[in-house]
Amino acid sequence: MKPLQSIRFFLLLALMLVGGAAFAGEYTNSFRVKVTDEDAVGESLKEDPVEAFNNAVEAAMKTGQSLGEAEIIGGSKSKDFQLESTWVKKEGHVQVTDVQVTKYRFWRPPGQPLRVSMNVTMNLDYVDLPKFMEDYEKTVTGATYRSMAVPGWGQLYNRQYVTSILYGTAFWTFYVMFVQAVKNANNSSDLTVAALNFQLPALIFWSFNVSEAAVSRYMGRQGLENLRQAYRFDAHYDYVPLTERGVKFDFLLFEFSFG
Repeated sequence: MKPLQSIRFFLLLALMLVGGAAFAGEYTNSFRVKVTDEDAVGESLKEDPVEAFNNAVEAAMKTGQSLGEAEIIGGSKSKDFQLESTWVKKEGHVQVTDVQVTKYRFWRPPGQPLRVSMNVTMNLDYVDLPKFMEDYEKTVTGATYRSMAVPGWGQLYNRQYVTSILYGTAFWTFYVMFVQAVKNANNSSDLTVAALNFQLPALIFWSFNVSEAAVSRYMGRQGLENLRQAYRFDAHYDYVPLTERGVKFDFLLFEFSFG
């Protein structure tokens, strides 16, 4: 592949892979709960089986949501953070997204209204607060300086893994080719050709890498702010980390951690 063709190829891929928008689905968790017939009972004073059935489903959904909230609060301790019960109940937006009635039974106690009991399985979604917090606190400055230091690092910071590989591969390919061409150069003309064919493309990709990381982080930050407002919570005081994992390295302009 000729140098100009390589530039066009990588630029086309870069334009196709530019990201940065935040989607609600990226920051939600989903799990299933089961409600037995003891907690999913409905009745109808009008002797209407449909009304009794709907009331039983509504009761099952309330019970399922309560079970889900308890599971979220208890399970958070094993994931290196502690979610506050107030946040889970009021701002976690635990939602029932799918309800499946696996078994039901109509019955009428002596002198009582028509009743129905059922077994129900349902899916519940809630906000993945630790992941949201991690991305919400990332800055444009952090993405920019990382990309300036190592092409592709800013994209890793933004969770743009494919784009990171693209920019890193493009930059280092042209840079290594430039170094090799300089070693094989016999005169100033060869150096000029090497600079135009390899050094210039490397600088172009470095510039695109820096600007793309900054723009994507800015767009992502705006999307996360919209989600924060939609979820109506203060992103700085909603969970308490229990421990800090990994080894953190702090620099003058940014920080990163391993582990």
